[in-house]
Amino acid sequence: MKKVFAFVLAFLLAAPAVWGEDTLPAPEKTGGMSLLQALSERRSTREFADTDLTPQQLSNLLWAAAGVNRPDEKRVYPTALGIQDTLVYVLNREGIYKYNPVANTLTMVEKGDHRMDTTQGQGFAARAAVNLVYVHDASVWDSLRNMKGWTTPQELVIRWGYAHTGAIVQNAYLYAASQGWNSVVRGSFDQAKLSKLLKLSEGQAVTLVQSIGPRP
Repeated sequence: MKKVFAFVLAFLLAAPAVWGEDTLPAPEKTGGMSLLQALSERRSTREFADTDLTPQQLSNLLWAAAGVNRPDEKRVYPTALGIQDTLVYVLNREGIYKYNPVANTLTMVEKGDHRMDTTQGQGFAARAAVNLVYVHDASVWDSLRNMKGWTTPQELVIRWGYAHTGAIVQNAYLYAASQGWNSVVRGSFDQAKLSKLLKLSEGQAVTLVQSIGPRP
């Protein structure tokens, strides 16, 4: 079964030579465990089965964490002033992908298994089905300052960025709990190494990493 999942995921998500966008299945937005039960089950656990998520499971997880839930393209998590300044990257066995919540697509950034590049020696990261890397894009605020003359202090922008990440992390935790999966959020990573690997630009910085996957 593990090999079947890996094959299906590779077939659907493997980028062509130009590394374009690959559309995920529409996320399932009904059913599942109750919120109260998911809260009861939510916890940090560092043990994972060495298996992959199906494209449907991945789509559901990403939507629950940071997807769009309204016609105006606002997200499932709250943001300061409605500014979308947080990016989500997916690292799995096949490669590194950037999630586009509006189009529900993944764009390949780099081929290959780079899950251990999200950590500084925590071996369980290589067994988690996915490692979600959250990136704060402060340059979004720079653009707004230039267009609207906003004077929002940079210190406040950074603080809001971490708050946004925290909201996404909790969403992912609750979805993982509802599926009977394990999850753990991590702050131990090499910022410079990850930034280079994800091809981040100036003003973008990794805030947290979250390992998620089925239990062993």
